[in-house]
Amino acid sequence: MTNFENKHFFDEDALLDRLSDGLRETPKEVVFVVGAPLTAPEKDGSPGVSSVSEIVNDIRGRFAPDTNARQHFENKVINASNKYQEAFHFLQGRRGQGICNEVVRDAVLKARREIDTAPNASIAGGQLSEEQLREFDTDDFGWHLTKGVEALGQLIALQPSFFGKTLLTSNFDPLAEVAVRAAGGSVWQTKLAGDADLSNTDAPGCRIVHFHGYWIGSDTLHTGAQLLQNRPSLKSSLLEYLRDKLVVIVAYGGWEDILTSALRDLSGNSSVFPEVLWAFYDTTPAIPSHLRNVLQPGVDRGRTSLYAGINCHQFFPKLLNLWQDTSQKTDLPVADTSPAFAISITLATLKQLECDRPPNIDAWVGREAELRSLEITRSSVVIITGIGGQGKSLIAAKHIRSSFESNSNYRYWDWRDCKESADSIRTQIIAAIDRITSEEITSEMLADVSDVDLAEIFVEYAADSKTIFVFDNVDHYVDLVNFRFVGILDSIIKKFALSDTNSQIILTCRPQVKYTESSVISISMPGLTLGETRELFEQRGVELKVLDSAELTAVHDMTEGHPFWLDLIAVQVAQVPGTTLSGLMEDIRRGREDSPNILSSIWERLAEREQVLLRVMAEAVRPETKETIEKYASSKLRYNKFEKALRTLIRLNLVTVKPEVNAPDLYDLHPLVRQFVKQNFVYSERIDYIRSLISQYENMLKSMEKVLGFSLPLPLLGRWTQKAELDIAAHQYAEAVESLNSATDALIGGGHSEEFVRVSRELLEAVDWDQASTEISGFDKLVGRFVECLDDLGDYAGADQILERFSLTIPEKTARYIRYCDMKCYSYWKRGDFGEAIKWGQNGVELKRLSNVDTAYETEHNLALARRDSGDIEPALEYFLRNSELEKLLDPKSDHKIEDGPTLGNVGRCLQLQGRIDEALVCYKKSIRALLRDDDSMRLSNEAYACQWIAECLIEVSEERTALAFVTVAEDILVKISPTRARGLSGLKQKVFVLISDRSYSIRLADANRQVKKWIDS
Repeated sequence: MTNFENKHFFDEDALLDRLSDGLRETPKEVVFVVGAPLTAPEKDGSPGVSSVSEIVNDIRGRFAPDTNARQHFENKVINASNKYQEAFHFLQGRRGQGICNEVVRDAVLKARREIDTAPNASIAGGQLSEEQLREFDTDDFGWHLTKGVEALGQLIALQPSFFGKTLLTSNFDPLAEVAVRAAGGSVWQTKLAGDADLSNTDAPGCRIVHFHGYWIGSDTLHTGAQLLQNRPSLKSSLLEYLRDKLVVIVAYGGWEDILTSALRDLSGNSSVFPEVLWAFYDTTPAIPSHLRNVLQPGVDRGRTSLYAGINCHQFFPKLLNLWQDTSQKTDLPVADTSPAFAISITLATLKQLECDRPPNIDAWVGREAELRSLEITRSSVVIITGIGGQGKSLIAAKHIRSSFESNSNYRYWDWRDCKESADSIRTQIIAAIDRITSEEITSEMLADVSDVDLAEIFVEYAADSKTIFVFDNVDHYVDLVNFRFVGILDSIIKKFALSDTNSQIILTCRPQVKYTESSVISISMPGLTLGETRELFEQRGVELKVLDSAELTAVHDMTEGHPFWLDLIAVQVAQVPGTTLSGLMEDIRRGREDSPNILSSIWERLAEREQVLLRVMAEAVRPETKETIEKYASSKLRYNKFEKALRTLIRLNLVTVKPEVNAPDLYDLHPLVRQFVKQNFVYSERIDYIRSLISQYENMLKSMEKVLGFSLPLPLLGRWTQKAELDIAAHQYAEAVESLNSATDALIGGGHSEEFVRVSRELLEAVDWDQASTEISGFDKLVGRFVECLDDLGDYAGADQILERFSLTIPEKTARYIRYCDMKCYSYWKRGDFGEAIKWGQNGVELKRLSNVDTAYETEHNLALARRDSGDIEPALEYFLRNSELEKLLDPKSDHKIEDGPTLGNVGRCLQLQGRIDEALVCYKKSIRALLRDDDSMRLSNEAYACQWIAECLIEVSEERTALAFVTVAEDILVKISPTRARGLSGLKQKVFVLISDRSYSIRLADANRQVKKWIDS
């Protein structure tokens, strides 16, 4: 190690000034270079990507103590100048690059929130599939962000013209991307484990370059040989790109790698004029000789400046504050804060987690008029209708592809497959909102939002996102009498049609739908013409003599120009040896006079292995990767037969491929093919296939159960509901109840209550209630949560029907009747009928008291809520206090406290309603402190209530300005999750303004947040 003299180093204040006022005086694009400390734990025991020393210990632990391998490891590492590189070099030689990659995955997964909330759980990268890891990768809410990376992401989003073009990182984790997206910025990614030219790609937003590889989808570089490999194209493009930039290196060790090599050449080149600011963590840095050689030429030229004592977790928040203060006072360029999400504008690069994938388009004929209508319309809502197989989904996919190929005004697209089933549209809309919002809105925050509010939130955030939204297969939301959509979909269409929006919604369904609004158009999909049929057969490679034959006219007439049937026939004639159009038509006509029996004829021509694979895929609940489908079919087909069968079915257009760049393709069946295969076999013939899938799901869920929680993304949470659907199909109702109950809290808490309702409804319609209520453990719990969800969703009629049906399973007033009383109490409280709620709550309490029955069922909590809100405060307060002494609870200095924020809030609300304002404020202060530490899915809603109630109390004690701060913060929270509640605060806000004597007084949100924090901390 060698040191520069102290005079060569500047301090943190100097670096902050250089990157704030100095940058404003001489504007220059900044390229940050960051390394491992940025996302590593800020202190021992904190969540974060494993540190260098932790990774070395992980590698050490892979070799058993008291073995020769372990002794060799210790000997190699103990004297190494770079223990990290030496440890990986040792591991690579004994376990291979795959295990090196696994070590990295395990290290990155330490930053997942599931670990933060469940300290005893561990996520092992080797236990999760590539598909599951990719879903984690794009699940922004599921990651813990350190203060440093969070502030850096906000800085990039706030000032993209200065800081938001390119970020270079040696890190393998996705946390920089997550931080930028969480702050509302756009981001795209380049992963490099080999040579590449950075100038070959471009996209809007900040490009994050992982120049040592990435945690999934690429190898990772660790050893000296790997880091020093020859990468001429990358080095050349780095030199070209950085030549006129301000390169700021923070939290980066400066190993001998491609970046330091490029910087050495750059600093020593007198014909270019970069600036390099290199920040060291230590106050008196000891610099290795190789790094001194990199820095010295730039230091000598005055083009490299060195800074000491820079802690990235303190520095980036300070720099962010300097730019935030300025952006509120000046007209400096700021980030585009319109809702955005980080995907490429090309059809092939959609991330699976974010939304569904449109079908692949490998043959396109006709539909020119319909496509032209889509391209030229100024309508914000387009409804595409037609019978199954007419190409509704294909034309929507073609429109998306054409829009982006022609550089239209749209920036993004979002595809939602509603699966032609009920109880899924709310789930899909929440997922779309989660994706397009640039603020901290996630699906769990929208769990309790009404349909009216949800429609308003969606339309508001969609307005400026420049997105094409496709809701595919929404048949179950069509009013077949009035030819309109129903419920939330109808609300969205009406609001969207009247809004000033830069986005477009496309909906596909079979029934005809008509709206009179000028911004809504309907496009009906007719059959293909004879000329278009000929073109389709030609594209599929059918011989010329067939194209000019009368048989072609006959097959067109027989199918009435149905695109899917014609395509299947064309592929059969072109691809299957010995198949003629005349012979195929004869088979199709045989035994069916009402409609062509095309799939039956094709089925008979398939080999057994293709039939088996189709039967497996027909029972699958969702599109899957080839790897997953192979597992499903493993008990039926050997791998070589599986491969041949899949290739054949793809070639025959019976299996649809849904491709994606940098992710495995997904494979699915057309709905008509799936319907045919299922209907072709009775239950006794299907059950063996269903059970094979269930067995694979059991293995899958076993590996995922440790990470089950409300922050788990829906594609992974959906594995539990998919397992339940398979259980229902297999008539294994007890197993279905178990599958649903195990994931209920995660589904509802994560904002996916409609998904829970969808599958639970399917189960409750299939099962014998009398038998289930006595023989299936957990059945009553499932029914109770189902009713709660229906009430929360506003489906009171549905809730009443289930409650009535449940009551019929209770002929006598047993312990289950107490559960029924509690369900009725909650249901009436939710509706605001406090009298009925109290009656049912008291019935349950009285029955339990008189019978002295030993049961966990009770009605006290919901009864207390109903009493409180009806004005009967004292018994409610007594319940919420439980065994706590109010005097000790009200002592601000007392350590005696109720642990959870909601209960403290309920106590405070009781005191407030009794007029005991000072005491209520003590409870509210303790409550909101607990809520701010809470990770519950209702935390934002509860925080808004707390802020509102605190404001009401502060008005009573003449602290109007602080009250206004709390109202402002509550309003800011509610605008995101409940516009109706936000509007409800207008009266309270106006009251505060009237009470403030200074009529010119106003408050900014940032100032309001500071005042609220000051009050909470006081």
